Amino acid sequence: LRSPRSRSSPTSRTQISSREVDRQVDVLRSAAMLHDVGKVGISDNILKKPARLTPEEYDAMKEHTLIGTRLFSDAKSEIDEAAAVVTVSHHERWDGAGYPEGKSGEDIPLFARLVAIADVFDALSSRRSYKEAWDEDRVLAELRDNAGSQFDAGLVGDFLSIHGLIKSIRSLYPDPD
Repeated sequence: LRSPRSRSSPTSRTQISSREVDRQVDVLRSAAMLHDVGKVGISDNILKKPARLTPEEYDAMKEHTLIGTRLFSDAKSEIDEAAAVVTVSHHERWDGAGYPEGKSGEDIPLFARLVAIADVFDALSSRRSYKEAWDEDRVLAELRDNAGSQFDAGLVGDFLSIHGLIKSIRSLYPDPD
């Protein structure tokens, strides 16, 4: 892992021990699994709707980021703190057009930028009540096309460089039909 500043300046890399990397990966893994926990506060009529959401329904859906972060407002651990950050910021966009705060670039926490890429990859690769799964080439093209606008371009490059590993992991855990 590199410090969030290392994306913009190769000379600002922070050296951390492999033990610290492992610890941070564990924190990220736990926080990432909780990124959409705020959806517990969203109506099933919206969550399971088999068609495009209306603008009003979409606004209600966006509230899951704020609901999720409120669940961790009394953070008692580093995982709670990371989960609060990830839940509120995983729909922010590199270009500032995301929600709920309109953060941009490196103002978006690193863990949230990582989860944003993984979340979109998973959403596009998986069948949902409102859409079929996209084929792999189309998903990867979407990530490439949105690098530098929706996503941190450097992190998209990193993701693509390990796509073979990600593909092998996904094959171990296929979506149920």
